[in-house]
Amino acid sequence: MSNRSEIIEEYQQKNRELDALKQDEAHHVEACTDTITIEPKYGQQMAALSEQCSELSAILEAMAASED
Repeated sequence: MSNRSEIIEEYQQKNRELDALKQDEAHHVEACTDTITIEPKYGQQMAALSEQCSELSAILEAMAASED
């Protein structure tokens, strides 16, 4: 298993990737007055990155709990 600093680094990298996708997604939304349905261009990638972030966060929490 990776050490804590490697997990933190990976977690931060995944969060940066997720933020970049969200910003790119938001950049392509055009203003309008009609009701529209937005289908995310990067939906699957965002879901996968979000899941990875959750898993890494759970690992970090478990590591912190075991240190107490």
